[in-house]
Amino acid sequence: MKFMMKLKLHEKLILSMGILIFMAVLLISSLSYLSLQRAYDKNIEAEKEKLDQIIQSQVECMIGVLQAEYDKYQNNQITEEEAMENAKYIVRTTRYNNGTGYFWADMKDGTNAVHINPDVEGTNRYNTQDEKGNYFVQDTIAAGDKPEGGFIDFYFAKSGETEAKAKRGFVKKFEPYGWYIGTGNYEEDMLPIIQEELDDANKSCFQAILITCFFGFIIFIIGVIVTFIIAKKMTKPIKATSERLIELSKGNLSDKVDEFKSEDEIGELTRALSKTVQTWRDYIGNISTSLAELDKGNLRFDITMEYVGDFAPIKESFQHTIHKLNDTLKNLNMSAERVTNGSEQVASGAQSLAQGTTEQAASVEELVATITEINRQVADNAEIAKHTSDQALTAVTELEVGKEQMENMIIAMNQINDLSSEISQIIKTIEDIAFQTNILALNAAVEAARAGSAGKGFAVVADEVRNLASKSAEASKNTAALIEATVQSVHKGVNIANQTSESLDRIVLSSEESAKLIRKISNVSQEQAAAISQVTLGIDQISSVVHTNSAASEESAAASEELLSQAQILMNLVKRFKIKE
Repeated sequence: MKFMMKLKLHEKLILSMGILIFMAVLLISSLSYLSLQRAYDKNIEAEKEKLDQIIQSQVECMIGVLQAEYDKYQNNQITEEEAMENAKYIVRTTRYNNGTGYFWADMKDGTNAVHINPDVEGTNRYNTQDEKGNYFVQDTIAAGDKPEGGFIDFYFAKSGETEAKAKRGFVKKFEPYGWYIGTGNYEEDMLPIIQEELDDANKSCFQAILITCFFGFIIFIIGVIVTFIIAKKMTKPIKATSERLIELSKGNLSDKVDEFKSEDEIGELTRALSKTVQTWRDYIGNISTSLAELDKGNLRFDITMEYVGDFAPIKESFQHTIHKLNDTLKNLNMSAERVTNGSEQVASGAQSLAQGTTEQAASVEELVATITEINRQVADNAEIAKHTSDQALTAVTELEVGKEQMENMIIAMNQINDLSSEISQIIKTIEDIAFQTNILALNAAVEAARAGSAGKGFAVVADEVRNLASKSAEASKNTAALIEATVQSVHKGVNIANQTSESLDRIVLSSEESAKLIRKISNVSQEQAAAISQVTLGIDQISSVVHTNSAASEESAAASEELLSQAQILMNLVKRFKIKE
């Protein structure tokens, strides 16, 4: 494809037509060759049919001879045995084709009846295969069973040779004896018979192909020459048109276009190009004239020339541009007058704004100083609130510890109360023992009195025991009274401790609430400090903006004066154009 793109138009035409002619000649030559080859193949088939007819006629002649011998038997001229022996002899000894052709006879069951080789006679070859796997005896019987006999193809070795070669035979059944009479020819023996005719046919085919190729080459040369002449006549005006288009692409509208005097597409192409160049020349001339008027500042003219087709929007756009310029310059003139008046007012207002902005800057600076002092005080309050919150948290912690110690003391007093109850039980037990001891002492005294002088010593002991029991009972009473008083005191102490614990609980709750309130105060103080910091930052920004506005006001005043001078210059420039009313 790249190669074709580089070629000229006439070269492409010549190459294309040459390829088409070559393909046509090649196609015709191929068809001629196929036709000749088909005729050659048919000739070979015809010759092979002749060979088939030869072997078929030989078998039919052999059957005719055998029939004649059988008729002799039927006519009682010879015996059946003589007729059979004569038939075998005839089949065994008959030759044709210079002694290369011979006959054989097989029976229905595959047993050989007559053969050129006596050793084969009497053997059964029904399942014998040739080297290609063909059951040629079975094929022989099948062909012989046909009404008119049939042909078979097989491989068989020649007499005295071991290599099997292709052979074609014909078989027909001789009904009286049930013999399948067959004969055949080796292809290599039959080929020389028809080779001369095949060579003549091959030579004729080759000559016909040469003649076809020769005339095809002549046609190809003539076609190329004719194509070259036609292509040259066609491409000459196209080349001239192409060269003119190249000049046109370079902006050349002055040269004349050569018109091709013909009524075909090429003539129409050159005439269309000529008309196109003339139209463009007229349009460009009209546009150049209009641009010259614009260059002079004249906006009062209209384009009167007609623009056709896709060139019409150019005229409309140009005319629309002129109208837009008129309107724009009118508006510019009006805007310049308004800008002049507005600039004077802006300059006066800018001066006033600059003075007011200066005064605002001073006020903002005083406000900044005040807010800074408030910020410092709020920060101190926040710090104090934070310290107070920390102290309250410490007190709450100490109260929690005291509450825990009070609870431990209540538990210890409850334990003392329980022990006092146990001691009371023990003292009661001691009182019981003293009472029993006193009774025992009395009994001992009674018994000592009864004993008389023998019981005096025992009576003394009984008195001492009774005295000890009395003292023990009295000590137990005193101890019980003390323990009772102690228990009562412990009960009072437990009640007082419980009340103290409840008071501590209330104090802890109050302290926690106070700590929470103090924490909230601290957080609010810190938030106030942050907010005042933001206010301070905002006021600083306002101060910066006020200073910036002051400078901008002064610059605006200067710019207004410059704008006033520029507006006057703009009005002078607009007056240079001639604008439609």
